[in-house]
Amino acid sequence: MRRIAAVIAVVLGIALTGFAETVENVRGSQRESSKLVDIYYDLNDTGGGTYYVEVEVVGKTSEVSASSFSGDVGEGVVPGQNRRIVWDAGADWPGNKGDVKAVVTAIKGGKPNKVQLWEGGPYWADRNIGAENPWDYGLYFWWGDTVGHRPSGMTFDFSFSRSVPTINKSIANLQSEGWIVSQDGTYVLTPSHDAVHVKWSGGWRMPTYQELCDLCYSKCDWTWTTMNGVNGYVVQGRGNYASNSIFLPCAGYGDGTSLNSSGSEGVYWSSVPYSGNDRSTYLSFYSGSRMTYNYYFGGNLRYLGCSVRPVQ
Repeated sequence: MRRIAAVIAVVLGIALTGFAETVENVRGSQRESSKLVDIYYDLNDTGGGTYYVEVEVVGKTSEVSASSFSGDVGEGVVPGQNRRIVWDAGADWPGNKGDVKAVVTAIKGGKPNKVQLWEGGPYWADRNIGAENPWDYGLYFWWGDTVGHRPSGMTFDFSFSRSVPTINKSIANLQSEGWIVSQDGTYVLTPSHDAVHVKWSGGWRMPTYQELCDLCYSKCDWTWTTMNGVNGYVVQGRGNYASNSIFLPCAGYGDGTSLNSSGSEGVYWSSVPYSGNDRSTYLSFYSGSRMTYNYYFGGNLRYLGCSVRPVQ
């Protein structure tokens, strides 16, 4: 995450924030004698492809309903330096002055679809964090990591090891150091340590352990399949939600510098820690078997690199 603040005369002062590992150097200025605001950012990616870029404007003291954006925003944005978004603040916020924050989010591929799989449940994204398509593996995260790591073949440049900072920390330690917060009686990662919130913003977050349990056991039907040559499960809603589904690929997991079990196992983090010092809760599945792991089943070692599926 990059955070740069600049004072912009006449209409507003604006704090600019970029989300995603590829968004950097976010800056902006208001045009002289105008209510047009130019927001610049660098979109860095050497792997090719395009991005869906979104902007959210948040008022410090009043609500801003901002939609008048043009330029390098929306679908099909090509990586490069000095990408520019133009915000017509006069159209969206007429007669107002004050401080706002503009949040720039870049998501690989097109705009992610979101699917509700049961009544009252969250909306599930159609892809993993860092994935361009539903069948792509995406990025791998240790628990609490917001950067993410992508392998080259079966090897990572990063080593998933016990050196990660959430290992050997009790619930009390995690809370005192700002890793977790109590929410509705459950400890979850804080927004600044939630990989989904940092990468995508817009109300997206990591699933809780209970949401993974509902997905795994009681709310959905699971069908083992292959999509575009990738093994995984189609997870389908029931009843009124039977036409809604997501695909969870068997992306495997990172241990040390090696990618393990890709194509045969899926391992997905929740935002909820296990009560021990080294583990957190997660979902795991193979062909013919799936289970969530929590306080009774040991949890997963926090240093392992696992997939993350966003919810909203």
